[in-house]
Amino acid sequence: MRERLSLLANVIPRSVASSVRASKRSGSAANPPFRLGPRQVCETTLDEFFVAASALVRAVPDPAAVEAAVAKCGRATEELVALGVAGCNPAPGNLQTVKVTPRRLGTTQFERLDYVSAPDLPPSLRAAGLAGWEVASVRTMRHLDGPRPWVVWIHGAGQGRSDDLISLRARHIHEDLGLNVALPVLPLHGLRRRKGQLFPSFDPLVNIATTLRAVYEVRSVIEWVTHQQPESIAMVGLSLGAPIAALASQLEPAIDAVGVVVPMLDLHGTLAHHLERGGASGRRLAALLRSDVVRRASSVVDPMVLQPRATPRRRVVLAASNDRVTSVRAAQQLQERWRCDVHWHEGGHIGHLMSSDARSFIDGFLSNELGVRS
Repeated sequence: MRERLSLLANVIPRSVASSVRASKRSGSAANPPFRLGPRQVCETTLDEFFVAASALVRAVPDPAAVEAAVAKCGRATEELVALGVAGCNPAPGNLQTVKVTPRRLGTTQFERLDYVSAPDLPPSLRAAGLAGWEVASVRTMRHLDGPRPWVVWIHGAGQGRSDDLISLRARHIHEDLGLNVALPVLPLHGLRRRKGQLFPSFDPLVNIATTLRAVYEVRSVIEWVTHQQPESIAMVGLSLGAPIAALASQLEPAIDAVGVVVPMLDLHGTLAHHLERGGASGRRLAALLRSDVVRRASSVVDPMVLQPRATPRRRVVLAASNDRVTSVRAAQQLQERWRCDVHWHEGGHIGHLMSSDARSFIDGFLSNELGVRS
């Protein structure tokens, strides 16, 4: 606990030091520019506070429990690696609707579509009880005057609630840009939360299975969208949702354009990076999450393995040039792999949500690539 409390005490020193280092970059494509100003330092501080507060309130398991989880992952690794990305991500069938419910958030009207989530996951995941039947949900906003373009937007960690309609600007995208919008709820988020269960967690196999389920569910939503007479379909993924959007865009030929926003590409690597701040115990847990068996098993949910079906000019990355929650390098690597444009928000991970420049970039991407109309 002492180490975790020290994270809060060091928020300001870390933020200032990080901002000063970032401001000394050359400003090249490999080193995104970052001006040293009050807003930039405040956004970095917001990121650092979020990381520290999350570490303080989140229960950290005993290293022995994580060792057992890594050993369990090791027993499934060879099967997962042999199947690969395509083999672990079978195509969904027709979406099975459970019910459709008209809903309202303030003056914003939408529908909540509940549907069956029953992915055909690899045998090792089924044996571990990670492939059960669930009810998944997606919130939709549709125009009723004929075919329109669609955007399927995947939220980040800790989201999935109705207020995503505000934070992800669903009403603006729907009314001002003229798009139909689908907001899937990731497993263990929003109304799908379960007491004592988290995604991401410190159990690598659970994280892998949950990611595979999320990709399956998003692909199910895309399959449903293809029956709604879409003029075109774009995928956008935010933070934790970015690799899920990327994977779905690589597996689904119906996706015309894909964008990722402040992407978290290596889930276990990101967890390990933050754990290392937590003293000797944190470093031990970080080493377990960075182990070879976890790295190899996680390759089946690695968005760097395949390429999106959309052409390079219809792929974009929006990244934060001093992201303290995920990784600046992760965004750079994805941009290099995808051979696409990258737009750098001069600030932090969370701060991009408040940036008019970042919002304008996303609007421009959707308008240009989907040919939206009001």
